[in-house]
Amino acid sequence: MAELFDLQEEAQKRKKEGMEKAAKNRKWLLDKARDCAREVSYVTPGGECTSDHVATAMKLANYRYEDLGNAAGSIFRGKEWVWTKEMVASLRPSSHGRWIKVWRYEGD
Repeated sequence: MAELFDLQEEAQKRKKEGMEKAAKNRKWLLDKARDCAREVSYVTPGGECTSDHVATAMKLANYRYEDLGNAAGSIFRGKEWVWTKEMVASLRPSSHGRWIKVWRYEGD
């Protein structure tokens, strides 16, 4: 059983490293995505935002959400974003209706 937990710890370590690498490689676009997320939170009830909201806002700002690649998983990283414990089905066709988290901005 200890082996299972060792593997889980290693998996989490690799996930964190992968996210950090992706975020570093796409930093300029990730910064734009985070700006979009904050802007969305200013106009939505309760300051809530999802990755679908970010994708739409980025499109309106002439950026491609798809170009974030794995860095998209880092948009809501940071203490200013809190997961509401809610999930909704994504409306983006490329997401095939998978469940996405609803986040609330608590910065500023």
